[in-house]
Amino acid sequence: MIIAKPCVTMKGIVISGYSWERQVKVDLTRTAQCLRERGYTVKKLLPGMMLILEMEGYEVSVYPSGKIIIKLLEDSKTGESIARVIYDCAGVLEVVS
Repeated sequence: MIIAKPCVTMKGIVISGYSWERQVKVDLTRTAQCLRERGYTVKKLLPGMMLILEMEGYEVSVYPSGKIIIKLLEDSKTGESIARVIYDCAGVLEVVS
């Protein structure tokens, strides 16, 4: 399940992917490579810590736990759409859907 909610401290959307079957883990290096191939701009990759990229005009931070923060975005539906692309590249979309 994908949960998107407003982040009051940072002005944006926080998205988390959950699964009852298994723990959600994101390989940031693999995910960054896939997103680059799809035409997104990877701004910074700190393997095992954080991936920062630009998607749909927003700065997006991705963490190994599957947590995603989209800065300055107010629409949770758009946030969920962006998260689906990231989770697909991470290979966990089926797990969190």
